[in-house]
Amino acid sequence: MKNLKVLKVAFILFVAIAVFSCKDDDNVINLSDDLIGEWQRSDFNDDFEFKFVFYTNNTGIETSFVRDATGEISSLSSFNWTTEDNILTLDFDGEIETTNFSISANGQLLLSDFTDLPFDKLD
Repeated sequence: MKNLKVLKVAFILFVAIAVFSCKDDDNVINLSDDLIGEWQRSDFNDDFEFKFVFYTNNTGIETSFVRDATGEISSLSSFNWTTEDNILTLDFDGEIETTNFSISANGQLLLSDFTDLPFDKLD
């Protein structure tokens, strides 16, 4: 009878340790999911525009447009992208760029090693 009581206490202790030692994966936020979509740099105007578009298949495009007194220049570059923790890696056909990234409280994309200016998500 005493052995049964000891076994019962040991089992309850084992279950309690197992439950409380499990990692809480529900609190993990996948920032790469938040990247999906079109982002425009916040200093855009009629003469300047810079955008990133991140697709769900880990590809994307970077576009820029500049207008000045001599004319207009636009460019488009495609890239593959990956994230690990808060590091974003962009692969422009072998030219690799990495930056820390985060989404601010007001929903702006911050690429701290790339630019000091935030990006606004377009609908």
